[in-house]
Amino acid sequence: DMPMRQLNTMSGVVNEEYQAGGLIQEENDQVSPLGGSAKSMPIASSTVDQEGEQTLKEKSIQYFQGWSNRVGLARYQKLVTEEHALKYSTYAVRFNVMMNAINTKMLNPNFAILASKGTSDDSFDNTNPFDFNSATYFMPLCSLLGVAIASIFTGKLSDKIGRKKVIWFCSVISGFGSLGMYFARHTFWGFCIMSFVAGLFRGTLPVGMAYVSDVYTTKQEKSDQLGVIVAYFVLGNSGGGILAILMKSTGLFTPLLLGAALIWLSCFVLTKYMIEQHDVKVIPIGKEKLAQDFDDDDENARPEVIDECTLWNIIGGALADNVGSTALFPLCLSPLALEQYTLSPSLVKEIMSVTLYQWLSVLVALMVIPGTLITPWVFKKIGASGGCVMGNVCTGLLTIALLLIANGPQTTVAFVWFVIVMYLGFPLTVISQLSTGPMLDVIAPLDKLGYVQGLNNTVMNLGMAVAPWVLGILADALGTNPAIWIGVGVSFLAGLINVPLMFKKGLGPEEKKPPPERRVLQGEDEDLVDQALRGEWVPAAALADINENRIKGGQPPLAPQVTSYDDDKEDLKELRAHAHETFLFRKQRNAQFLSELANPENTERLPELVLQFQSILEMDEEIIHESHEKLGNWFGDYLKASGYAAHVQPVVIKQMIMSAFPTVLEEGKEITPENFQQILLHAQRVYNQYLDIPEENPYSLNGILATRGTTPVGYFS
Repeated sequence: DMPMRQLNTMSGVVNEEYQAGGLIQEENDQVSPLGGSAKSMPIASSTVDQEGEQTLKEKSIQYFQGWSNRVGLARYQKLVTEEHALKYSTYAVRFNVMMNAINTKMLNPNFAILASKGTSDDSFDNTNPFDFNSATYFMPLCSLLGVAIASIFTGKLSDKIGRKKVIWFCSVISGFGSLGMYFARHTFWGFCIMSFVAGLFRGTLPVGMAYVSDVYTTKQEKSDQLGVIVAYFVLGNSGGGILAILMKSTGLFTPLLLGAALIWLSCFVLTKYMIEQHDVKVIPIGKEKLAQDFDDDDENARPEVIDECTLWNIIGGALADNVGSTALFPLCLSPLALEQYTLSPSLVKEIMSVTLYQWLSVLVALMVIPGTLITPWVFKKIGASGGCVMGNVCTGLLTIALLLIANGPQTTVAFVWFVIVMYLGFPLTVISQLSTGPMLDVIAPLDKLGYVQGLNNTVMNLGMAVAPWVLGILADALGTNPAIWIGVGVSFLAGLINVPLMFKKGLGPEEKKPPPERRVLQGEDEDLVDQALRGEWVPAAALADINENRIKGGQPPLAPQVTSYDDDKEDLKELRAHAHETFLFRKQRNAQFLSELANPENTERLPELVLQFQSILEMDEEIIHESHEKLGNWFGDYLKASGYAAHVQPVVIKQMIMSAFPTVLEEGKEITPENFQQILLHAQRVYNQYLDIPEENPYSLNGILATRGTTPVGYFS
């Protein structure tokens, strides 16, 4: 009933965020506190006009209709409220990460050719002071070294000024970097220097990973999304190589021009679709998720400071993992497979052509897709740290298998087995690399997410940059086999380094929570709920309030454990003592429901009440079965302890039970608005009869069976 003059005078200029959300205002146009234009409002008076044609209520309706047609949410608000906004924003970040990876690895299949003088018109005239292997791996080292250095700063910078600004700026400069590499193609050192400079602006992966941690709430969602974005990164590495092979006829350096165009395209996509998070979280959607996941407050669970010991344990293990992985790929392909199946003097005819080698080297990265699919399952079973150790061991074992096959007979059959084993085993090896991001997310405070992911990306790129070059030098000096065996040893060392992480809280397998029916949820009285869940008596009013709040929040009511008769027999006296107050509360509560239903003005409450009671019948089937089975055992033990010879008169006992517990709702039927009131009336009659029992008499099941023979319909409470 606020006067319209007051409503119209509370105005201001629409801010930037509302403009970004699609609310366009004319110049000097004023808005209400909720964003509507005062200029467009037809009502300015706070009183009813003299003719009485328009009431204040009607004016208010017109007023709010005016601004509601023009109000818009800010973009960061849409990130939470609109599913497609989150989806497109996440896709934009993934696309950018992939395009940067494509540019970083665009020429990888061509490096061996570029390092071989005379092999192609684009090959370098000399690579001094490096020989073939060391020169082949020095070229990607330059680019990856730039990415590693950039990753130190991009993640931390994005913590301060925002993810979108950093990722967009780096991507724009990255495109110019690809052009610079193309124009520096005439000399080995000129190309290497330009590759390093371009790499300094390609450290966008840690920013993308930090963004995922920003917008998703639950541990499972973050783990899945971090795995997906790393998968896009690895696919980008493969995609760059595929483009290089497909464009081979146009020149070995021409793919760089396409790379520049693709990275600039990703900048356009970022501008249009990526939305900064602005300190809001995307909550899980759906009753089941709300009940099972959202009661865990992610931000409250985060540490206030980084555990430095754990951080460097993770980083050290990741560095060793990347070094060991180099022995598997690329060294098992080049030089091992290249020497054995292409360049070996003992071969009458090459088994693996140079083109086939190129395809094998780029397509193996596609095996990250099945690796990504199995990783969540592995994490659930043994945790991210356990998956990390498993991936390290698998890398070492797979490398040994390929080494043994390649050093066997130089036949086509052996080569086929080499390829099969490499492709089948590779998905297991990537699990260790997919585990680092989720582990770092667990130990990082909210304002350090970009920093820790940047540190991870630095180590990853440093390992991928330096390890192939160092092992390539060792291969030139000692031979291919010794260099690969060194890599195998480093893989197993990485596993040992990561073993302590398996014992760190939050990094091991996720503890299986009891279902929501059997645990305390956020905001509840922990002591009271725990007492109820243990099967102990709690005030009926308190239990009813807890269950009503749960049902209204889309969560299942409590399902207390059914204790055994042996556990209860010492406390039967206390249990009997509370019977009267429990029945009295149930009677009063039923009376309240019946009173509401009798009032014609409360008819809209009927569907709500029916849904609340029906939800009790639709709880977890396993819990329902377990509770009834234990109650049956309790009842049998009680009868035996109370002198009933059920073993000689089972039919009589069944008849007594049927008299005490007549059918309330036939099996398979639901509670409906038509039968709901009848159920409540029956329950009310039963409670009235129970309350007629003199309180000084001990309340016992024996007394009920002997003197009343009616049912406690409180089953529905």
